[in-house]
Amino acid sequence: MKRKGKLFPDARKDIRVYLRMIRLLNRYNPGWLVLLLGVLMDGALPFVAIWLSSLLLDALYAGRPVTQMMALALAGAGVSLVMTALKHFSVRQKNVMWWGMQHRMAEPLMRKTMEMDYALTENARVRALRARQDEYRKKERDVFERFLEQLELLLAALVRLIFSVITVWPFFAGQLSGGRRETALFTAAAAAALLFSLLLNHWSVRKQGARRQAIHFEHEDENRLNTYMMDEVVLSNEAGKDIRIFHQQRMMESYGEQMNRNWRRMTRQYAANDIRHFGLQGLLSACMGGIVYLYVAFCAWAGSISTGSVVRYAGAVWQFIQAATDLSASWNWLHHDRMQMDEYLEYLDLKNEMKKGTIPVEKRKDGRFLVEFRNVSFRYPGSERYALRNLNVRLNIGERMALVGRNGSGKTTFVKLLCRLYDPTEGTILLNGVDIRKYDEQEYRRLFSVVFQDFQIFSFSMGENIAGSTRVDEERAMDAIRRVGLEGLYRKLPEGLRTMLNRDFSDTGMEISGGEAQKTAMARAIYKDAPFVILDEPTAALDPIAENEIYTGFHEIIGKKTALFISHRLSACRFSREILVFENGNVVQQGSHETLAEEEGLYRKMWQAQAQYYR
Repeated sequence: MKRKGKLFPDARKDIRVYLRMIRLLNRYNPGWLVLLLGVLMDGALPFVAIWLSSLLLDALYAGRPVTQMMALALAGAGVSLVMTALKHFSVRQKNVMWWGMQHRMAEPLMRKTMEMDYALTENARVRALRARQDEYRKKERDVFERFLEQLELLLAALVRLIFSVITVWPFFAGQLSGGRRETALFTAAAAAALLFSLLLNHWSVRKQGARRQAIHFEHEDENRLNTYMMDEVVLSNEAGKDIRIFHQQRMMESYGEQMNRNWRRMTRQYAANDIRHFGLQGLLSACMGGIVYLYVAFCAWAGSISTGSVVRYAGAVWQFIQAATDLSASWNWLHHDRMQMDEYLEYLDLKNEMKKGTIPVEKRKDGRFLVEFRNVSFRYPGSERYALRNLNVRLNIGERMALVGRNGSGKTTFVKLLCRLYDPTEGTILLNGVDIRKYDEQEYRRLFSVVFQDFQIFSFSMGENIAGSTRVDEERAMDAIRRVGLEGLYRKLPEGLRTMLNRDFSDTGMEISGGEAQKTAMARAIYKDAPFVILDEPTAALDPIAENEIYTGFHEIIGKKTALFISHRLSACRFSREILVFENGNVVQQGSHETLAEEEGLYRKMWQAQAQYYR
């Protein structure tokens, strides 16, 4: 953001961003408007006291009856009471709204994250944008909390500014047009001095905010270390095991001391900056106050205003000064927070690039589906290297197919393209002869049940984890549990399928092993009952006996579906009818285990390398 040489930098862009944030607030949290009532009362309340004091003094000097002054006092007290009650009602409603707002305003981010192209979720810039929102929420406050807090202060200052002008305008207009040249000149000089002081004060506030932000960016990498130390080391149960086993306490203490030095250095810089500018702002406020009182005293001495008017006009001008200072500070804080808002809105504005098809997937009674890769090449966004190159593969329903190869040979990329998480860079993927990009995306993905290597088990109930829904068909869930061999775990669950997994949300939650989690993920794939089942290292977390049980009962588990699995354990490939051997983004061998183990090639080398440990 360019700031040099401007008192109000990028004001138009600021306003456009703030208006958009307000529209988002109205859409997801319309109750925020209750703030306006509190803002109005907060801005107007000081003027009740100012006007009441002025009227009472004038009444006293005019010798009016005590009853009339009592009536004025009671009227002022009544107005103050009503306004204070409205303000407290607004504060109460705001506090109630504040808690719910944090969750409601997270909805746009959650919705965007779930609806965007998967390719975007792996984009470095997109991940950085999302991570920064999490950092802001952990370290400070959510973007909308900060925005509303400063907007509330800005609007309250604006209300006080308006009431100040309304109160004091007749006085200044009268002094300038009163006909006395000396009074008019003194008024103009006082107004000029006041304006100069306000502009200088605004400059100081802006410089203070700019310096604070510069300090923040200077220490950004250090702050990341601080966040990492707190979240991933100090508060991490997982890290505790390694720290103790490998005697890393001193190393962690060293980093902890570095973290504390970072905090102290940054805090000292913040303090020095604040002292310098707060001192200047205090001096300017005192000067402005002196100008106001000197000017009003001069007018009273000249007999152009009454005693009560001295209180009214001096109080109004002082409120004007404080409101202008607060307005300047709030505007500058909003301006410096705008980068955070820009990143939030940039994330919401991300455009999906994958073509959205509309053709429904054919509902075949015979369940016959043919998927074909024709001359498919693919490289990840931002990369010059092809992950797949001129790939030609056919997948027929009911087949058992294994993908093997060295790490980085293209196996997982093949699965991502098959599930249409990415589109090919070149070539075409066909389903029953139709380009898959023409199909409705959600309908096409219903054809696949996938257990990824980095599968997720959520801290929800066992039934919800298997069904992928809050509505659980218990008969289907139990069938999936039986087929993957999870009956032993099920018998331990105190509430059956309603038992919560892990203890994030329940003290009685069930902690399950890595092997049990992998079987749960496989049960979820079976429950979905899709024509294609894809398993990426399906037995990596299982012990040898459990692995043997899975592969022995593989046909029962999969049924008549097409099974495609990736494995580095070539003994598992013996259960597959067809094996695809990947190397450098292409299929270099294809055939059964028996055929490939006999012929010269990569598969035989890999098979012999593993087999020697079992001889």
